[in-house]
Amino acid sequence: MSNATCLEEHKHLLNFSKEKFYSADFSQTFENKRKEPVFGKIILKKPFFLKVSNLNSNSVESEIIINENSIYRIDYDLDQAVKYKKENIIHQIPAAFLLEDSDSICLNSTKIDCIDNTCTIFPKDKTYISKIDLIFNDTFLTNIKYLDAFGVKSEVAITNFTSQPKLSSSVFSYNYEVKDLISID
Repeated sequence: MSNATCLEEHKHLLNFSKEKFYSADFSQTFENKRKEPVFGKIILKKPFFLKVSNLNSNSVESEIIINENSIYRIDYDLDQAVKYKKENIIHQIPAAFLLEDSDSICLNSTKIDCIDNTCTIFPKDKTYISKIDLIFNDTFLTNIKYLDAFGVKSEVAITNFTSQPKLSSSVFSYNYEVKDLISID
């Protein structure tokens, strides 16, 4: 696929890839009904920054923070954080797909099929995700469905999308609130 033309016929996917800074709420359900749904918030600033906070009814349970060089997995219940070198685990995090621009979507996909407001992307590297379905409304992405390498389906519903939110850049920094930091580099 030519990077210059890969997405030009897929207007929703092209517009999605151009969105640089946003926040949104999400809920994630799993094909396996024994696994509880996950609710939270996504904050993204391309090309480097992503924060995914999993929330319970009154507090943050865990977070993933991606910045230029590192990824932090923070578990507030365990009072523990793990710092990883970004390039070592970025492809293991399904939400990291949201950081891709049009060139990287084209470069990292073997095939893209779009019909109306739905696009299916088949990644070249199927180690962690073998297929991603993106469903759009007129404004933005509303649902992400993906099939992981084990054949398990997950669905993420996106709501309360806000473009260009008024946030401090420190939102993407590890705040050392959790004192037990393990560094795996």
